[in-house]
Amino acid sequence: MLLSAAKTRRKILFRKAKLAEEAKRYDHMLRFMKEILEITNPDTDLSPKERCLLGAAFKNFVIHPRNSLRLATVSTGSWIKSPKCSIAGSYLLTSRTEISSACSEIVQLIDRRLLPAAISKESKVYYLTLKGDFSWYLAEVKGAFDGKGDAEVANSAYADAWKMANDLDLMNPHRLALAFSLAEHLFEYRKSPRDALRVVERALDVPAFGTPDTSPVVSLLTFEGGLQFTVNLLSFDQKFQSLLNE
Repeated sequence: MLLSAAKTRRKILFRKAKLAEEAKRYDHMLRFMKEILEITNPDTDLSPKERCLLGAAFKNFVIHPRNSLRLATVSTGSWIKSPKCSIAGSYLLTSRTEISSACSEIVQLIDRRLLPAAISKESKVYYLTLKGDFSWYLAEVKGAFDGKGDAEVANSAYADAWKMANDLDLMNPHRLALAFSLAEHLFEYRKSPRDALRVVERALDVPAFGTPDTSPVVSLLTFEGGLQFTVNLLSFDQKFQSLLNE
């Protein structure tokens, strides 16, 4: 009876999280997913669907404050020699603190709860990818000096994830998601489109896509999400090629 009640509660929370996602209330979405974690045995991993929805909640919860901070930084760029400079500094600090706090909480949750309970390689790759993402978001808001340690954590998480991802199918969506995140990190944070391009080509084996013996779309359709990640990576490939050829 208790198991049935817990299972029902879990389904209700999951559906609430999905509804919150549709309503773009990512704070609610994350709260419902955290509640699922709270009623899950600490030694038990989340289901693949729960895992992916939790990751989406993490990302959506942080992505909007990150974008807002970037817009505010651009908007206040001309205030440096203005009396409004202190106002800009105060607001930007508040935004950075908010993002830093959220990212730190997420990285701690991954380290203390999610990774220790992860069993499959897919699950471990997924959580390590998220750890890499949120660690470099932390490094980004802290700045080059204060964020150095977080940048190193991100590099280590991506490296560990890549080692495990080598054992996954070429078109496994977790492997492709890792490649996408790492390429984005190398391009946006490390400012290295050449390294980002190498990651994309390694993930997709881009030259092979044009050979007559390959039919990537057919194999991709057997993996949920694989096709979309491939489209995104191929878009990255074109973007980086264009930048390097300028």
